[in-house]
Amino acid sequence: MIPLHRKPADVRKVPAVHPPIPAGRHPAGTRRHGFSLLELMLVFTVIGILVSMSAPSFYRSIEQSHADIAAANLRAIWSAERLYWLEYRTYTGDLSELETLGLIDPVITSGTARYVYAIPVADDGTFTATATHSGSALWWGQFTVTEDGTFSGVVQATGKPDIVPGFQ
Repeated sequence: MIPLHRKPADVRKVPAVHPPIPAGRHPAGTRRHGFSLLELMLVFTVIGILVSMSAPSFYRSIEQSHADIAAANLRAIWSAERLYWLEYRTYTGDLSELETLGLIDPVITSGTARYVYAIPVADDGTFTATATHSGSALWWGQFTVTEDGTFSGVVQATGKPDIVPGFQ
């Protein structure tokens, strides 16, 4: 009796030959670990382009927020001058006096902000307060408020749209 599981003598075991795998390709069912240099360069290039497109508008937004703060501080000076006038029937040209009376925030007179505040004109019936941009080689300008609350001025930079305080 011949066992059924026997193989004929002429059949040999030949190892399976796989075709070579091209560089950068992986056989089905295997996983790659990491990224290729080309993929990383592509991602960094796209990120760089997006950052370069958004940076100018980001810096303009920061400058707009500084202008809004300067306008708010000028409105605080305007309110303080009005209260001072109600008490003394004259306007003061001294910011430190308004600070001493507790009418304005000491930060306005500290000189550490991006704007320098001053009251160049003050008498019995009129005053003008200014906020002059400082500390930047790119942006320059001045804002002004008068005794009747009229606000004027712009901050500008070469080749960029002017900045005025308020929502735009």
